[in-house]
Amino acid sequence: MTPRSSRAIALLASVLLLAACAPATIPLRPGTSVELAAQARRAQVLARLPVWQASGRIGVADGQQGGSGGFDWAQDGESFDFTLTAPITGRSFRLQSGPDGACLSGLKPQPVCAFDAASLLRAELGWVLPLRELRAWVLGMAAPGSASHMRYGPDGLPAQLQQDGWIVQYRSWDAQARPLAMPRLIEAQRAPYSVRLYVERWRFPEMAPSPEAAPGAHGDASGRR
Repeated sequence: MTPRSSRAIALLASVLLLAACAPATIPLRPGTSVELAAQARRAQVLARLPVWQASGRIGVADGQQGGSGGFDWAQDGESFDFTLTAPITGRSFRLQSGPDGACLSGLKPQPVCAFDAASLLRAELGWVLPLRELRAWVLGMAAPGSASHMRYGPDGLPAQLQQDGWIVQYRSWDAQARPLAMPRLIEAQRAPYSVRLYVERWRFPEMAPSPEAAPGAHGDASGRR
């Protein structure tokens, strides 16, 4: 464990760990033609909505130590603003990234900036996180630019994605999300690193609310909780 990792763990030391209970195994299979067409439509819809926000809880581990906290993630095209907060101490750090580079604030008296957000996290915290890919994975899609393999669950939604040496499990989906079902519980692992995201709320600001949409119109996601 490097000193940089120790600082990150110290920030999260007072935070409750995410539930460690092993989820039930989901039967995996290749997608049917209908499911593959639905996934293509998902990509088309989300491509028209480059601005989105997600909030919830995140857990990270490096094979030796780990912790968790609340997160707020705001994506705007190629730029993002990610804040992690320890609910007990209230301490937080903020990672902002855009075409001109990335800055990390909250760990040192002054923000630390670099050209690449993933390299900045690794240099300052010792964390290895696939930030570019994670942006697509959290939406339930493979990241562009490299080979991937998606498998589906009994509900017809993506259940597992393999890409760039990472295995991404979609443990639960929010069928009430708009404009379409969105991942609720996402786990990504490439030993010894892992990240776990539980999304409590999705928002797409560019979408006007639909007053005609009745609660439960898209069904329930209880089969994947």
